[in-house]
Amino acid sequence: MTLAAATDIRSTNASDDASIRADLLRRAAAMVPTLRARAPEVDAMARLPESTVAELDDAGILDMMVPKRAGGLQASLRTYMEVVSEIGRGDGSAGWACALINVCNWMAAACLPKAARDEVFASGGKVRTAGVLSPRKAVVKRVEGGYLVEEGMWGFNSGVYHAQWDLLGIPLVDEAGNVLDQGMALFPTSDVEFLNDWDTIALRGSGSTSVTVKNKFVPDSRVTRLSTILAGDYIAQFGDDEALYRMAFMPVAAIILTFPALGIARAAQEMFLEKLPGRGIQYTWYEKQSEATVTHLQAGEASAMIDAARLIVERCVDEIDAHGRAGTMPGELTRARIRRDTGYASKMMWDAVDILASASGGSLAGARNPFNRVWRDARVANLHGIVCTTTNLELYGRMLCGQAPNTPLV
Repeated sequence: MTLAAATDIRSTNASDDASIRADLLRRAAAMVPTLRARAPEVDAMARLPESTVAELDDAGILDMMVPKRAGGLQASLRTYMEVVSEIGRGDGSAGWACALINVCNWMAAACLPKAARDEVFASGGKVRTAGVLSPRKAVVKRVEGGYLVEEGMWGFNSGVYHAQWDLLGIPLVDEAGNVLDQGMALFPTSDVEFLNDWDTIALRGSGSTSVTVKNKFVPDSRVTRLSTILAGDYIAQFGDDEALYRMAFMPVAAIILTFPALGIARAAQEMFLEKLPGRGIQYTWYEKQSEATVTHLQAGEASAMIDAARLIVERCVDEIDAHGRAGTMPGELTRARIRRDTGYASKMMWDAVDILASASGGSLAGARNPFNRVWRDARVANLHGIVCTTTNLELYGRMLCGQAPNTPLV
């Protein structure tokens, strides 16, 4: 795949999202065998190899949320979902990194002050942004013209090894140190130290290392208030030709985490069915597992759960896209429902993969069994705080019962 091939999408079909989607899906599908073959290398490195990043770049897959005016594809959220899911079918880690880099590119384009947006996308070349909203620790001082981050630490910084920019959450304080708001600050990754502590049982290639920042100044032009982002104040800055950047912040930040999981679940189903013809059920008369009624029930239930999860995600995506096109902000209860749907769809996908894993017998225990890796990826993908099912069900349930939300992240 060459960069010129990706450029063709921009020049020929830039106004036709369906054409962009079809082209990107073809390229993503072509990468699946290679992504699967690189699994041992990915797990050993605990990040994506540069060869994979280069191929994703050349295919245009990391440009989906970059504005057209900056040389990007500015694709719809539906295209984003379909393409990341296809990459996740090849490798959940690669899908996860694609999801996070694209959404952080979107955050940079939609939510940052104009000066920072121009800085991020000024090169007209390949832009990759990573980010973490919630710091584990952040000691910040208000100084003339901006903030001094004396000491900060952020975990789970997915994709940061491949990024030029990092969006990191910081408290916004006054001169006396009083916290006025939470913010999102843009740092060049040259200002960020990687702790290289991403040593996990799954999604290893996401490269979600912890990072620190020490005694670094960030100007006001690179800082935006979380309260204004959550309220959608940025939406009015964009016209119909940039409707992508009018999507509601929290629904986007939540739903994109299901995109790689959709691909992981599809991979699990494919792998299960591929091995089925040669597998029996030990200590029974079944020489072929494919002939057993219990297998039919397991395959039927898992497939229904995967399909249902996808339908839930598609509804959310199409709803978010529609509000973006209209330039409207979904109501608070709708935004909470999208978080609910995110958590519930994520649980359904994990449960489906676990059903198929349970039906796979003792071979699942093999360290080199590809299904073992997919099973672990599905489990860890379901553990992210924003997709936590119980948290999201409680949030929506309490609002449905007339109570105030227990978080500003709606």
